[in-house]
Amino acid sequence: MPTENVKKRILEVESFKEKNKTARDALKNELENSPEYFSACEEVKAALLKKKRIKDEIWAKTETQQLIFDIKENKEELDTLEEILSAELMDFYKESGSDTIEDDNGEPRKFKIIARLLPKKKKYDERDSDGKFSIIAGGPQES
Repeated sequence: MPTENVKKRILEVESFKEKNKTARDALKNELENSPEYFSACEEVKAALLKKKRIKDEIWAKTETQQLIFDIKENKEELDTLEEILSAELMDFYKESGSDTIEDDNGEPRKFKIIARLLPKKKKYDERDSDGKFSIIAGGPQES
């Protein structure tokens, strides 16, 4: 496949993204200039503050704190397992050319391989293969 098609498609995607950004900005300005919308936003803020206060009271309970800890711990393990599974499925796909694998029960399970175009690289822009910033001397720092 000629790379000219890919280059053309990239330009089209970037053009549509820019058009959507401009339209979203115009829509945001329309909303900000509406007194009715402003009033509704104030009502929502008050309701959200009440919701947050009640949520904080519930989350402060000892039994709730244990649940939060368990969820956080399980999420870390789940993230690791999903990352390993993704690499294993990629290897399986490379070897077999198939996007279907049997699970433990013998049921066929489909999976998909996803390719994404990373943002344009800028000066001092150090990203890893997933498009995330790396921590390097002179680059973005973790807080």
